[in-house]
Amino acid sequence: MRKPRKGEDSSMKVRYGFVPSDLGDVGILWTQRGGAPSVIAVHLPMAESMEAAICRDYPGAVRELHPLLDELVEWIRGYMNGRIIRFDVAMIDLEQCHAFQRRVLLKAFEIPRGKIVSYGRLAEKISAPRAARAVGTALAGNPFPLIFPCHRVIKSTGRLGQFGGGVEMKRKLLHMEGVEISEKGRVAQEYLW
Repeated sequence: MRKPRKGEDSSMKVRYGFVPSDLGDVGILWTQRGGAPSVIAVHLPMAESMEAAICRDYPGAVRELHPLLDELVEWIRGYMNGRIIRFDVAMIDLEQCHAFQRRVLLKAFEIPRGKIVSYGRLAEKISAPRAARAVGTALAGNPFPLIFPCHRVIKSTGRLGQFGGGVEMKRKLLHMEGVEISEKGRVAQEYLW
């Protein structure tokens, strides 16, 4: 989660809301910038109370969704119900991410639904061929899973690798997108991007 920046004024108060899904609630955290909302994080369903986790990390956070986020809420709801969705990133606060992480996330955004890529191949696609580990680190800190689909990035062995929402959530999201995973826990080459 993004921690509030030093010196942020009260207009930067963190607000949040939930999108119910069959896999659990997806959380949206945002702040007000001018007249528009700015999304600072998307949280995958979690075992602990998401509301308690948000309030712990953002004391004073208020449960409220801005009407301008209705479309994002519907996109997340649709995605979690298996519909093909192309997210718009206009209200996403990528400024909180360092430059390398932004490059990684924007390239991950291009991975088509139903396809996967290895950490090393994603590094090559951003012209950093020896940065597979750094790509993994950038994705591990992805504040916007689902929108920037880090679940579509796997190990070069075809195994799923780690995921902030847990490996089982990664498996469910890929399965929902039509990616088959063998009984041995590997993704077939046919799904490579």
